Amino acid sequence: MDSQVSLTIELPQPFDLASSLESGQAFRWHRHDDWRYGVVSGRLVALRQDGSELYVRTASEPEAVAANVRDYLRIDDDMEVVYARFGTDDHLARSVAAYRGMRILRQDPWECLVAFICSANSSIPRISDNMNSIAGSMGEPLLLDGHQGFTFPSPQRLAQAGEQELRRLRLGFRAKYVARAAELAASGELDVASLRHVSYEEAKDVLTALPGVGEKVADCVLLMSLDKPKAFPVDRWIRRAVEEWYLDGAKLNYNGVREWSWERWGDMAGYANQYLFQLRRLMAAGPRGDT
Repeated sequence: MDSQVSLTIELPQPFDLASSLESGQAFRWHRHDDWRYGVVSGRLVALRQDGSELYVRTASEPEAVAANVRDYLRIDDDMEVVYARFGTDDHLARSVAAYRGMRILRQDPWECLVAFICSANSSIPRISDNMNSIAGSMGEPLLLDGHQGFTFPSPQRLAQAGEQELRRLRLGFRAKYVARAAELAASGELDVASLRHVSYEEAKDVLTALPGVGEKVADCVLLMSLDKPKAFPVDRWIRRAVEEWYLDGAKLNYNGVREWSWERWGDMAGYANQYLFQLRRLMAAGPRGDT
């Protein structure tokens, strides 16, 4: 039987575990009763929030797991500073009231890149299916109190599998882009994690040079795994929110929306983006939540 260690993380700032994990950022969390199971830094963890405490279950190394969970959930982000940057914006105030404490996740950059390559012309449930299929087929199994999870496969493993195996996993046209990114990462030509240490502009140039990675996919990866809080991904929900709520129906191209967001929210535009996305998507799409 698998072993289990329990620990508690205090939450001094506003925090909402459910919204953070269920807001279209990450795709391999599974809920069972009141617990949410997922893989953080290669370890299977179970998380449950009760007010200002976050309960964590894991199989081993509680100190390392606690540090990894804090980092992944960005528990140390000062949300009051973020909310102050939103100012008196009525739409963001509505979203904060509904999802107060929702965080931008700091995900594994490689897994995040693959997930958002898979997001092209897709929906949240389908992206989740794709990512779980990849992990279940090529990752290493993990066990925690009877629940099984999988690590996400390395670039080397995905490159070895190749495009046809990814097509068998129902990635469709996205398979060739995932396979090519894996080849580049496996060869050392692409080091996604290193992009945390360069500017937004430089990191975005690297990502958009990859086949199948456009502006939106790159900005999602930059925001949700590479510590670029000014990134402002423009999908259909964000475009509708900006045009309907702020621009009286006027149309802007991708760069126009991005520049507008920076003028309004500066280097916290990414947090504004996530709160607007969550509000507009759930208003229109309900719990299914297409991207």
